[in-house]
Amino acid sequence: MTTNVRLLAYRLLRKYEKERLIGREDVDSVLSVLSDRDRRFLKELVWGVMRKEELLDWYINQLLKKTDIPPAVRVALRMGTYQLLFMDGVPDYAAVSETVKLIKNESFKKLINAVLRRIKSVPPPSDLHVALSHPKWIVDYWRSFLPKDVVLRIMEWNQEPLPTVLRVNSFVTTRDEVIEILSKEGAEAVYGKHSPFSIVIKKLGVPLNNSRVITEGFATVQGESSQMVPLLMDLRPNMKVLDTCSAPGGKTTFIAELMKDSGEILATDVSMERLQLVTKHVKRLKLSSVKIKLADAEHLTEYVQDAFDRILVDVPCSSLGTARHHPEVLRRVKKEEFSELSKKQLRILSQAWKLLKKGGILLYSTCTVTKEENTEVIKAFASQTPDFEVIDLREKLEDYGVEGLWDGFGFLMLPDETLTPFYVSALRKTG
Repeated sequence: MTTNVRLLAYRLLRKYEKERLIGREDVDSVLSVLSDRDRRFLKELVWGVMRKEELLDWYINQLLKKTDIPPAVRVALRMGTYQLLFMDGVPDYAAVSETVKLIKNESFKKLINAVLRRIKSVPPPSDLHVALSHPKWIVDYWRSFLPKDVVLRIMEWNQEPLPTVLRVNSFVTTRDEVIEILSKEGAEAVYGKHSPFSIVIKKLGVPLNNSRVITEGFATVQGESSQMVPLLMDLRPNMKVLDTCSAPGGKTTFIAELMKDSGEILATDVSMERLQLVTKHVKRLKLSSVKIKLADAEHLTEYVQDAFDRILVDVPCSSLGTARHHPEVLRRVKKEEFSELSKKQLRILSQAWKLLKKGGILLYSTCTVTKEENTEVIKAFASQTPDFEVIDLREKLEDYGVEGLWDGFGFLMLPDETLTPFYVSALRKTG
């Protein structure tokens, strides 16, 4: 393991500390210059430190006289602590000495050395939110409307990295064929647990972007929770379908595949830049049934006047369900955002509803865990909409092996090996 890898990880984590975000392009540019082994090391270290921030800070603070230390030193200490406590393959002396090298100031070098040499002697914390690295206010908030065991389940799974999952393009190939191609490229892959089109990558061969399964349009990277959404829309060939907030295009293209690239799918989004991502997916998968349109979903009827058999309203949300993939969301989100977002989501839902045919189905979905953006949005919509019924999704999701909570309006999928929390509500227009 080269010092260089730790230095690259340190730079990424310093950027994260300042901006509470690491850009995909920053990560890609770093990974592109590393060997497979160094790439794995960097990813585990960077995302491990982000995932366990509260816990690492707690351990460090037990050994500091003054906890107000420069961010650069704090980041280095988190990295060293993570290697000592969670990376079995790293010798203790290397975790300490290589971390000390990251800092130039001599007195801070001594501080880091002293803290890291004693870190393993600190008994673990008793507070659950610290032990499972979640901001206390989020845990308290979740406990206000979710059962204790559900909160614990979400917190525990948020500590586990999410495996890479592919969605096989059933229009052109099968899961077995894709697994065989991946195998020839040195990868190991197995069937996913829930979606009949999912494959879980156990070990990567060539970088996925260079794999035939991606370059030739045999598969798309898409999590199992996200795959569930189009599967709940009761899609059939030759339907007319609207996807209101379609970027980056994973669900849009899955809808097209499920419909055998027949009928008409209109994919809208609020920015041309975001729609370019959809176009890129559509071209790669060689789909002809998807049309792209620039439109603000909050004022959708000003842009679109057609009537649709099925509508997907996968709204912008606080994204708390994505914490396994994006640990920074737990530290970035603010409680006051929930009600603001819910107003926006209700406006989008109400606009889309006007374009749904009688007897048609609208599917509302979020990748978050808040009552304001999930239950309360559908409840508010129900109070102002006479011509609809809620479709009970429990049996369908049970058939896919998905566990969760039903609130009378929608279903909160609970996490497991490949699932992250998603909320889904299916509404049929009766009038």
